[in-house]
Amino acid sequence: MEPSTLQFFYDLGIPPVNGYGLTETCVTLTATDLNPFRSDSVGKPLPGVELRILDPDAEGIGEVAVRSKTVMSHYLDDPELTAQTIVDGWLLTGDLGRLDSDGHLRLFGRKKNMIVTEGGKNIYPEDVENAFDGLVVKEYCVFAANYLWPEKSLGNEMLVLVMHLEPNQELTDAIKAEIATRNRLLPDFKRIGGYVLWNKDFPRTASMKIKRNVLAEEVRKTLDRSALVQL
Repeated sequence: MEPSTLQFFYDLGIPPVNGYGLTETCVTLTATDLNPFRSDSVGKPLPGVELRILDPDAEGIGEVAVRSKTVMSHYLDDPELTAQTIVDGWLLTGDLGRLDSDGHLRLFGRKKNMIVTEGGKNIYPEDVENAFDGLVVKEYCVFAANYLWPEKSLGNEMLVLVMHLEPNQELTDAIKAEIATRNRLLPDFKRIGGYVLWNKDFPRTASMKIKRNVLAEEVRKTLDRSALVQL
């Protein structure tokens, strides 16, 4: 759950417990214990759950691996995917995270979504999107421009904010100013360089996660670089 949502309920006097798990692990892997309350964490490993961070970068962020009796034995009729996912008894989750000194796990996004800049910086789109949490539009998503339009040479690296407005909503000067203000609070290499407006609902999974690759393909087929408004 988003940190701002957790904080909202806590401020109402309803202490929420945040957790993390996967279908492949059958049950929850981590949970917060409210001692103290933290909105930035998915908690500590439950008894019997071992977590490791694989190939951590300079900030300690890497792929989350888990070992537990609750981890599945294999994918049905798919030994190749099983071999890729379960290595030496550890399930490779595909999620990027960091364990802090108190043993709390903080998640940053999916490994397959990570953007590596030419300067060697790792950017997690979900992390950038959190900076725009509460923006008064229906939905939004962050991509690398050269992922949306790989056939185009953009010259410089750029992150793009794809926004879908509410029905009959206009992109007002106030919204633009809010985007600019929040953007300035980000480190230089995480700042978005422009935005495009999208007029359809984002494709989502059954759990309401944005299908980023599907959305990118739809944007790529419908819009070209001329639709990009630079900040």
